[in-house]
Amino acid sequence: MGKLVAKTALCTLSALIGLALIVFGVLSLAAPSAMLAISDDLGMDKLSAAYSVAVCERTEKIEDLAEAVERNYNVSNYSECAKYGAKLLADPDFERYCAARDQQTAGNDNIHKSYSQYISGIVSTAQYYTGEEEAALNTAFSALGQTFPKYNAVKDLTVSARIKDDKIFCGQILERLQDMKVEDSQEQELLRNFISDLADYCTK
Repeated sequence: MGKLVAKTALCTLSALIGLALIVFGVLSLAAPSAMLAISDDLGMDKLSAAYSVAVCERTEKIEDLAEAVERNYNVSNYSECAKYGAKLLADPDFERYCAARDQQTAGNDNIHKSYSQYISGIVSTAQYYTGEEEAALNTAFSALGQTFPKYNAVKDLTVSARIKDDKIFCGQILERLQDMKVEDSQEQELLRNFISDLADYCTK
């Protein structure tokens, strides 16, 4: 009798686990945003990052695309960050979205750079970490144009390269910096100082 009860309990448990897996699979496919919220509440950052990709693929909203890029960068999933980051930067709504994000964070002393510089910095770093060095350079320098703000994407990319002690790549950054033309006098000074510091590092 005891064996029969145990066998019945085991069958019931197996059925419940199977049902739970089916429900989980259905929700993952049918409602990735719900699964994103659940995994977020549970502190499952890597799973949240994966669901954020599914959400942006489904909604095609720039807000969801940006969230996917940021989440994947934060969990060191650089391949997904680079892939969806390139899509974000090429989105026709990118400038409008950046302006909206800057407006939201205006006056926040903890945020020192524009959203455009921030997101370009993490995308270029992700590209660099995945071996797309030329793309990384293009992404970071495209964010500058003819400006060199105190906090910018090229600085972020340079920090990432210096952490890896990659003097060859830093030399490529230096070469592009030396060809830059900046209009603002204060930014010209920032650029000169940054070039001088990077040149010293590359020659040591």
